[in-house]
Amino acid sequence: MSVHRRTKLRVEGDIVVRGALDLGAQWPGSPYRQNGYLQVAPGGSLEVTGIFRFFTGLQVAVEKGASLALGSGYINSDARLFCFNSVTIGEDVAIAEDVMIRDSDNHEICGRPYPSAPIVIGNHVWIGMRCTILKGVTIGRGSIIAAGSVVTKDIPPNSLAAGVPAIVRRSGVDWR
Repeated sequence: MSVHRRTKLRVEGDIVVRGALDLGAQWPGSPYRQNGYLQVAPGGSLEVTGIFRFFTGLQVAVEKGASLALGSGYINSDARLFCFNSVTIGEDVAIAEDVMIRDSDNHEICGRPYPSAPIVIGNHVWIGMRCTILKGVTIGRGSIIAAGSVVTKDIPPNSLAAGVPAIVRRSGVDWR
C-alpha cells in the first residue's frame, strides 16, 4: 500500500491488501489538488484483491460493520465513497472524477432508521464524471454510466445508461 503525502489515513478496522492500493496519487498532467483521506472504522473492513488507485481529493469512509471490496482499476480525483453496509467494485473498473458512491441515506427520516443496501459494481465497468451511485444497485459487467447520471436502479451487463435517474439507453455495448 502506498499513501501519497498529505493523504490522511485512519485505520481502526481491518485492511487486507492482496494486490496493491495507491492512495492520493496525482493524475498525470492535472493541476495540483488537495489530497484527501481514507478512514476504516473499528469493525469495518477494506479488502483489495488487484491493483487499485485512488487519485487526489479522495474521501473514503468505511463505517463500523461495513465492508469495502476493491478489485482492480481506479477512481479519479475528488471521489467520495461512503460505505455503511457493503460496496464491491470489480476488476478493471474505470471511475472518472467527482463521482459519489453511497450505500446509505445516512440519516433517519421520521424516526425510522436510515436505509442502507449493498452496491455492486461489476468487472470492466466505466463510470463517467460526476455520477452518483446510490444504495442497493448493481451495475453489470461491461456497462458504461454516462457523465452526470444518477444510478438508483440496477443496470444490466453491457449496457449504456444515462440520465437522472439513469436508464438503459443502449444494450450490447463494449467499451474496449
